Amino acid sequence: MSNSITTCPLGQHCIQHSSHPHLLLLVDTTDTIYKGVNVRCFACRSKSSPSESSDGGVYYGCNRCEYFLHKQCIDQLPQEIQTSHHPNHNRLFLLMKRHKYCKCSTCGNTDKDALYFECPQCDFQLCLECGVSGGTRTIKYEDHPHLLSFMEKINNAVEQCNAYTCLKQSIMCNTEEFHKTNSSKFQCLDCDFKLHLLCGPLPSIIKHDSHMHSLDLVDLFIEDNSGEYYCDVCEEERNPRIRVYCCRKCKYIAHVHCVISEVINVLKGDLRDVKLKVLGEDLWEFPKEIDHAASPLTLRDLIHKLTHQDEIHFLKNHFNWDEGDEVSTTTTEVEPEDDNIDEVLKFSNLTEFDFLLFIFGEFYSTFNKRKLRIKSSDLAWTLIDIKGYSIPLYLASPMKALLHKYGDISRGGGRRYIQSSSLIQDITPRRYYSQELKSMGFFFVCKVMKEMHTTLVIDITKHLLQQWHHYLYFVEGADFNVDFLMASLENITINFYYQQVSKVLHMNFPMKIEKKKDAMQKKMAELQKKIEEYNAGLEKRKELHESSRKEKSMKQGLENAMKVNWKLASDIRLLNKSLYKV
Repeated sequence: MSNSITTCPLGQHCIQHSSHPHLLLLVDTTDTIYKGVNVRCFACRSKSSPSESSDGGVYYGCNRCEYFLHKQCIDQLPQEIQTSHHPNHNRLFLLMKRHKYCKCSTCGNTDKDALYFECPQCDFQLCLECGVSGGTRTIKYEDHPHLLSFMEKINNAVEQCNAYTCLKQSIMCNTEEFHKTNSSKFQCLDCDFKLHLLCGPLPSIIKHDSHMHSLDLVDLFIEDNSGEYYCDVCEEERNPRIRVYCCRKCKYIAHVHCVISEVINVLKGDLRDVKLKVLGEDLWEFPKEIDHAASPLTLRDLIHKLTHQDEIHFLKNHFNWDEGDEVSTTTTEVEPEDDNIDEVLKFSNLTEFDFLLFIFGEFYSTFNKRKLRIKSSDLAWTLIDIKGYSIPLYLASPMKALLHKYGDISRGGGRRYIQSSSLIQDITPRRYYSQELKSMGFFFVCKVMKEMHTTLVIDITKHLLQQWHHYLYFVEGADFNVDFLMASLENITINFYYQQVSKVLHMNFPMKIEKKKDAMQKKMAELQKKIEEYNAGLEKRKELHESSRKEKSMKQGLENAMKVNWKLASDIRLLNKSLYKV
């Protein structure tokens, strides 16, 4: 739409602007009709000209609505734009938003009485700053099919982060380090996919004034075995689970939030020659020729495509899942650091050999008796095609690494079991399994691999080991050869045994035992008090029993109560009218 000046019927110069339904007339601020009128530019919110120019303070406006725009603002503001932030629809149009609060779809800022670029086909809208300046940089994130936008200093914190490691360990996002960077985020503007700044793609190398050398982004940097780790910038404690910038040569370590100024400068600048590093990117090695193609399916769709009844039965024997389309926002939390004293003591009384016999027997028994839940958040993941198998996008790297190192492990070498009543029967492997069931098998294998590569030893729990065994028992039954992964899991389980034994030897363990004893004694005191209350109740019962036989009013009241048990409340009449005599 053009901003060209035309002549109105009254002989005045006027402009038809997309932001307003009425014609905007050339304003003569010296005219008496503008006396007492707040002539103020609706775009730049200024009474004066936005800059020194030949236009001076020239306005066009609608007197009836008291809506005015500088001529210079009109010339500079496009009435419609196209943006990479909203690629699915065509153009956004400049509109006036008056008498209501509007929220920018990129920066999240809200404003009242402002101009916004709005999509006529959906609710997407941009504030002037984001619309004119481009607002944010779009960034490719390998675990999501759409481009992400970096948003600095938004008003609303990220309530749900879709990064796999953050979903798996909510203990990470409860740290002070997360709170200090929570005003910035990465967001997909085509869907509801969001990432914390610390979980998203960050510059792999930065140069900061705090150190003479360049700093590398690392997911995990443990300089010693002290168990106490600090930032060299602020000299405050840091959580080793959270990525940092460091100089390996000097062992200089910095919180991300301590060098955030440089990180944000890079993210807001030209990213064409900048290497961004995704969390966990350096864990996997595979040739770049192993490519993948997008798929319109989700993991839930893949399950629905299973047609062989024995395969469906096999999957349902060991897993359950939501059949609907809703996506759960529940996350799996790391178990608290307060150890299970009883379990630790039990394990410490076993030898390594006896522990393995016990734990593996329990895991296999649980596999045959209980189902593991496939979370709705996993079911909603978009799938990609890798070598003919449909895999959730966030598992692309472990899948490629698996194929590169071990080949197609679904082609035999495993064992298959079926469950008949209470018996587990080892049967001859089938010659053929559907591609859908194999894809489910690869999903479970890659899920175990991803979790093994992103879980600190200190965070491993019996429950997590049990889950990993459950997944691998299932894929073995589907004729996968996962001997290499089972061997790793056995070593991890052995290490878990010694981790538990070491807790008994720790100097704080007696204190934990005493704390447990104190809690039990407090509970025993509460139970003893309850026993005394019950004894008093029995004595009271005896008294009531005697009075119900001797006292006429008590006897009559009890008889009346029995008579009305099966009547409606509204049918009860006054049984003792004498109580209501005036």
